[in-house]
Amino acid sequence: MRSDLQTLFWLQWKLTQAMFRSRRGDDRMRAVGLILRLLSISVTLPMAVIAGIGMIVGLVLLPAGAAYEVVVIVNTVLFLIWLVLPASYNSQVIERFEMSRLFAYPMRFRSIVVGSTLISLFTPTGIWTAPLLVGEIIGLTYHQPLAFPLIVIGAIPVFALLVLSGRIMDDAVDLVAGDRRLRALVLTLLSLPFIACWLGQYVIQLVTANYSKVPQLGFLSGLERLNEAHTIGEFLQLAGVSRLLVWLPPGWSSAGMGLAVTGDWLRALAFLAISLTFVALLLLVHARITRKLMEGAALRLGAERVRSRRWRLPGPAVLSALFHKDWNYLWRSPMPRRLLFSAVVIIVAMAAPMLNTSRQELPQPIQQAIPLVTVAGMLTLLSMALNTGMSANYFGAMDREGFGTLSASGLDRRYVLLSANLTTLLFALAQSTVLVIVVALVTRSWVVAPLGLYLALCLQIGGAPAYNLASIIGPYRTQLKYTGGRQRGSMWGLLAWLVATPPVLLLIVLPYVVWKPGLGVMLPLGLVYALGLYALTLKPLARLLQRREHTILQAITAQD
Repeated sequence: MRSDLQTLFWLQWKLTQAMFRSRRGDDRMRAVGLILRLLSISVTLPMAVIAGIGMIVGLVLLPAGAAYEVVVIVNTVLFLIWLVLPASYNSQVIERFEMSRLFAYPMRFRSIVVGSTLISLFTPTGIWTAPLLVGEIIGLTYHQPLAFPLIVIGAIPVFALLVLSGRIMDDAVDLVAGDRRLRALVLTLLSLPFIACWLGQYVIQLVTANYSKVPQLGFLSGLERLNEAHTIGEFLQLAGVSRLLVWLPPGWSSAGMGLAVTGDWLRALAFLAISLTFVALLLLVHARITRKLMEGAALRLGAERVRSRRWRLPGPAVLSALFHKDWNYLWRSPMPRRLLFSAVVIIVAMAAPMLNTSRQELPQPIQQAIPLVTVAGMLTLLSMALNTGMSANYFGAMDREGFGTLSASGLDRRYVLLSANLTTLLFALAQSTVLVIVVALVTRSWVVAPLGLYLALCLQIGGAPAYNLASIIGPYRTQLKYTGGRQRGSMWGLLAWLVATPPVLLLIVLPYVVWKPGLGVMLPLGLVYALGLYALTLKPLARLLQRREHTILQAITAQD
């Protein structure tokens, strides 16, 4: 294994040298890139050393209990950094270590597993982590010199936990690199902590605005004593953040490393055993993923789905085939993910003010109408985001790759429009269902759930003719990639939304606010209006689509 590891480190060194000797671009740009990389190295290394020295000074100045709290907090933050921000991805200091490059060399499996873990020591994240851990060892030893052997032994699973966590994240990226949808799922999961922080500010605003109604939480009862703290050390000890963080993997290893400083030797040994077991489990996971990469698991991910049976829509086989084609295009495009994020923004932007607004002084009818009016406003904005970006330019946003073949076929163009509208309808109803359920749970007004879904259905069906007309008259090729340039757009989609939305709102929302008994007549009338308008306009729009297919094809095949 020793010779394999030497070969591995030599290969990584050569790749890093090649990055500095890159021939891409002219001589001036290569010189600038080299200078920037050297500056990055000259700043990163001293700053890492300074951070380690600062850790030593801080732990020495604090009491033993406070020093233990700092160690737990710092190691938890490092764990999150290794998970969410693997610095080797965009590093200008060292070439990213790619597992797939090693499989062409005659190296043993154990050497690849161990070497890929050790190589993480030389990533920028590893360069920052090592001095901090050394500082923790020295700072904790100052408070309890006799615990030095246990502190050093406990630091090993801490560092192994961090390195293996980052390595497994790299393995996961390599494993799904050949599947675009799985890669998008991984990136979405990585962004969830940041989205949670963004949404958390609204939760904090809600709690602070209505603090008298919030039930007492047992683990927060001790926070009242924080006013008694006169120093940072006392504040850290009274806060006792380690009581919560010790339930996380970095808390286990940090407790095994630092509890001996506070005199709790038995618990330190117990947590040390738990952390060593967890590190062994992580090493096993890393080895299993490496084995799958070697066996070509990334190439089989897409092949297994091809053999699955495909269900059919009731009705003509042509419509079912077109729907499956449109549904596949929908999930291969980045457009749905952008629209889902816009839905979250709409929910938070409108729900937070509604929840923070006092309604006790308002008349009873207005209080009852506020939840439905809020849902109607959210659904209206959601309809605008979805339909102006996708439905009103369907051929330029979703079906632009297959429209050339479609226009040359003899298919009934009504099926083309029906398939596109059905795909958009299902996507819109899925978003609307989540939205109305969230509002119903928050406001405890359950009547908004059926009325909101009914409104979303009528908005989508009743507005489909206008959006179909906009997609036929004003198509353009949607820029799906962010290139930093100006995004193209069309006023036809916004105009279609402005024309199609008010009639549906007048038929459903207005009777609920003004005269509720009228809902028995107006609700069925709203659906009759939507279905009737769609049925009357489907055939003329199909003819118009057939006449303008050449113009549409020219518009949507233009280069971005």
